[in-house]
Amino acid sequence: MPSCLFWPPCMTQGHKVVGMFCVTLTVVKNISNIQADQIMDRLVESLTVSPESGGGAASNFHKISGRQLQGWFTSAEEVVGFILTAARSGSWRVHLTAVPDKGQACEYDRVYREPEALIGKRAQTLESLDASRSPGGVQVTMAQGRSLVDSGTVPALGLIEAGMQLLGSIERRRSDEGQEAGLLVNAGASQRATADHLGVSQQAVSSRLQAGYWYESRQVAYWLAHQLSEIVSH
Repeated sequence: MPSCLFWPPCMTQGHKVVGMFCVTLTVVKNISNIQADQIMDRLVESLTVSPESGGGAASNFHKISGRQLQGWFTSAEEVVGFILTAARSGSWRVHLTAVPDKGQACEYDRVYREPEALIGKRAQTLESLDASRSPGGVQVTMAQGRSLVDSGTVPALGLIEAGMQLLGSIERRRSDEGQEAGLLVNAGASQRATADHLGVSQQAVSSRLQAGYWYESRQVAYWLAHQLSEIVSH
């Protein structure tokens, strides 16, 4: 696979944020450039950590090209949840790179002040971060030195990538009603309490959860996060 210089993590509250998971989002091709710009601006704004907030899940996503954003996460659980949300929106294709070497992550952080003019010069490397052609719109790689490797080099990445692709497809196919019920259950509500809140029967809630493979997908997401943690900890 082609070598790639990552765009660096953000600076939050005057100190470096060391992210172990680099996510590159590419707007899907059927969205116009004008709409893509608006979508990216909204996401960047929603994920920007304000100085008063004391931190947050995402380290200030920012544009790296006309249709791409990049940001860093510090935990596998957060990055898996974020990828599933991005997949459900239908607006993004997601490239995930695990960075096992904490020193390497800090290295990218130290070059944060590179001028934006360099983005154009890196256009050919940004193509390697576009997951548009990947099944399910998700691609998973790992940083080794200054290069990216995939499942051909690290077989464990293949299982994670396939799991992410499958979950992404499930997320996109789940109904809004099923998603709403699942989020309430995920927040700790019982199926009966969820039914009362939604004004439907408990059987309806159960059917929505089953149709959307809610419990199964949460279990797979948990183990994918566990495997990602294992990869960056070795």
